[in-house]
Amino acid sequence: MARGDVEQPTAGGRVRRFALRYWVAIILVALAAIFVAQNRDRVGVHVLWVTVDSPMWFILTVIFFVGLLIGLLLHRRRN
Repeated sequence: MARGDVEQPTAGGRVRRFALRYWVAIILVALAAIFVAQNRDRVGVHVLWVTVDSPMWFILTVIFFVGLLIGLLLHRRRN
């Protein structure tokens, strides 16, 4: 392959990709805000002998991160 055949990344492509990341982040923040606004009711969660009374969005967020942590701990790398 000749040197001239290699495509060089353009600045415009980098700017578009950078802007797309910001738009995705803004959309995810907006969805998170809507999620919190709609799940403000307090719920009681019973685990063994402990009862936790907290907003539903907080409980769901904690459960999400516990699942994420378990997934990271059990992740197997494939070659």
